[in-house]
Amino acid sequence: MPPCTVCRPEITRRSGKKRIGLGGVFLQSISVEERRRQKVEDKKITMKEALERQLYFFRFCFKASPGHFLIHVLGSIKVEAFIFLEHTWWIGYNLRAVEEGMPFSKLAVSTLLIFILFIFHQLTDAVYNQWSSVKLKPLLYQKLREEIYEKARQMDLACYDNPAFYNEFILSTTEADRCVDRFLEDVYTFFRRMTGAVIFFLFLCGNSGEGLLIAGAGLAITLLSGKLYYALQARLRLEINPAERRRAYSHRVFYLLDYAKELRLHERVKDLLLKDFYECSRDIRQTSMKYGRRLWLLGFLKDFIAGEFLVYGVYAAWLLWKMTVEKRVSVSEMVILFYAVRSLSSCCSQLAGMYPKMRLNSVFIEKIRKFLEYRPQIKSGSIPVKDAWESLRLSHVDFSYSQGGGQVLKDINMEIRRGQKIALVGYNGAGKSTLIKLIMRLYDPDSGEITRNNEDIRSLDLAGYRSQIGAVFQDYKIYAASLRENVVMDLCAMDKKETYEVEKSLYDARFTLTDRKLKYQTETPLTTEFEKDGVNLSGGESQKVAIARALYRKNDLIIMDEPSSALDPMAEYQLNKALREIAADKTVVFISHRLSTTRDADCIYMMEDGRIVEQGTHSQLLAGNGKYAQMWNAQAGRYC
Repeated sequence: MPPCTVCRPEITRRSGKKRIGLGGVFLQSISVEERRRQKVEDKKITMKEALERQLYFFRFCFKASPGHFLIHVLGSIKVEAFIFLEHTWWIGYNLRAVEEGMPFSKLAVSTLLIFILFIFHQLTDAVYNQWSSVKLKPLLYQKLREEIYEKARQMDLACYDNPAFYNEFILSTTEADRCVDRFLEDVYTFFRRMTGAVIFFLFLCGNSGEGLLIAGAGLAITLLSGKLYYALQARLRLEINPAERRRAYSHRVFYLLDYAKELRLHERVKDLLLKDFYECSRDIRQTSMKYGRRLWLLGFLKDFIAGEFLVYGVYAAWLLWKMTVEKRVSVSEMVILFYAVRSLSSCCSQLAGMYPKMRLNSVFIEKIRKFLEYRPQIKSGSIPVKDAWESLRLSHVDFSYSQGGGQVLKDINMEIRRGQKIALVGYNGAGKSTLIKLIMRLYDPDSGEITRNNEDIRSLDLAGYRSQIGAVFQDYKIYAASLRENVVMDLCAMDKKETYEVEKSLYDARFTLTDRKLKYQTETPLTTEFEKDGVNLSGGESQKVAIARALYRKNDLIIMDEPSSALDPMAEYQLNKALREIAADKTVVFISHRLSTTRDADCIYMMEDGRIVEQGTHSQLLAGNGKYAQMWNAQAGRYC
């Protein structure tokens, strides 16, 4: 079973994993072996792989928002072309004009031309910043998030039991927007600096061979140090991600309403959360310090030696010598040559840094791609579900949540016939909820089979099969939406028929709309997170809404996992009576620890340690004086 999320101080697990603090599965980090695997993967990223991943994202971004992408690329080319015209051609022309005593009219003409180009430059920048970035760029984020959310909806529940995969999922969602931003920045840098490199290279070819040598030396140093620098950055990011995720959980607990009451009731929990928060922060600091010195040294080589030192310390000194001592270079030549070499060196440096940066981003692009390309293991069959079902049979079903883990269900044999009321009872951890998940095909059994009308449910169309099942989960959720939307759980038609069906479902679930709190009846927003007129329902009211949700769909099979756990005895009695009437012609499978709800069941299955240990009617099981009878007698005082 998944780890328990009950708070216990000083929970530790040493079997190859980092310490797990308060919060159970949400604080699980990936194993030491998994982190080593990620490091190996990072080291093995070749230029071909990095380029393929960039090309994958290139196609995605162009498809999602072609207009913004084209404007983005053309804008980057335009910027570098304008910089050359302004800072090299125009300044050089004016300086030579002064040296040669040209008339003012020629300077005025060149200045007017640059001014016109500057206006064009500003107008196109305004189009990019005020229109494309505002209207078209968000489409990139939206499309990527839509695909991630859709894939998250398709994910098998088993994925949530796998900490490594869950870590990939969290990384995909948190890095999505940043991946888009980094990629757009890389695209902008590539096209801009490539344009600049070509322009200044051609310019220097006919004016300064020495400047080309300086720029080439800077490029070599940048390539070497940049590769090591960004590889270390990628490794650092991967190592601190689990600690950041664990720290984010502690952060969420402090501000989410779900935890507000317990945090105030159990003050010690605050200390434990803070301890986890500090430990995660310490781990992040220590990991950052482990790479800090090497990153600083490589950054110094990449940013200072390859750039400022070679250009300012070497080439500028050489130009000054040529101008002042040898008198072979004029002031105007010195200015434009120095600027051209500095610009070429900068362009080459940033182009050289492109591969390590692309390599860094490609790590996260690949994780997003792998997540988006994940194929669910619970696959739909090809047989359409058209006929009404008559029986559902489980034959020798075994199941465990992970390979190597203990079996949760063992040799389960059960038959559910149309119209029956089936009760699953047993103590916590007996496997009841897991059995329900297998019936709904949220998981597939490890062995054995589940058949519907003698057909293996794995051969049936998955959506069609599930469409015949309505469920009230033990951990149901109320969404920040209207009461109507919480019942319909789909796009609402907002017509009279739908309103009638919603109200009827709520009435059948014994949820009253005459409550003074429901100012807008079925349009009342639930939760106060976004609406000041919203309503926070009690636990019992919320459970009735969840039951109405199942009744609204009018399914042939209704599954209820502890449907009355949050109800008071009178409400429970009324609900049970209503369900007998509403579901008289339906099949109902319910889990309950309150045995008062099981007396009228057609068949009761008593589960213990993943097995069915007893089955029969209420009277038969009492007469057998077994496990069920013991459980009944322990609760009998409630029903006398």
